[in-house]
Amino acid sequence: MKNWKKLLVCLLVGLMALTVFTACDASVGKPMGPERSDAESAKALCESFKGVTYDEELSEKAYYIAYWVAQSAVSCKVNAEKTELSRENNIGNDAKALLQMENPRYASAFDCMGIGKGIGGGMGVDDFTPGFAIQPDPNSQNFNTTSDITFVLPNDGRVTDTMTKAAKGKTKLGVAYVVEKGVSYAVVLFG
Repeated sequence: MKNWKKLLVCLLVGLMALTVFTACDASVGKPMGPERSDAESAKALCESFKGVTYDEELSEKAYYIAYWVAQSAVSCKVNAEKTELSRENNIGNDAKALLQMENPRYASAFDCMGIGKGIGGGMGVDDFTPGFAIQPDPNSQNFNTTSDITFVLPNDGRVTDTMTKAAKGKTKLGVAYVVEKGVSYAVVLFG
């Protein structure tokens, strides 16, 4: 019986030591990860754009992108004011992905880049426009001459020029999030 008490005391001391070495807010120590949205969490964003309603299918596609961004946290950078998160990716010599991006057929381009593969099967038809910035390598003039692109995700709650342009003529909105140190960054798609 004494040995059990000693073991229990050691376990409790170990647990207490772990709590001392971790942050009080569980989200701070949590690794970067994707998060799905629902109609309620997207409501405020939908209200920012007249005539746009929440779409579950687009939100699932947005989740695939959020998953892809978060799976490579080492290539992600957070703006000092936490207004945006960016992920740079080298897509190699995949001319097809670059051509699709230039045209713009985003679902096809993202499929070529492997976004959505393994968790949902792919991005499907080219029926959406990203509401986040996709930038070619700053030393290049267009997507056809570079293999580096950067996805720039705004802090949740911000309405950017990229979103406003992408929303023109669209009626549906899908959103998912990349969460880093308790801050959500929005992956917004318009269809």
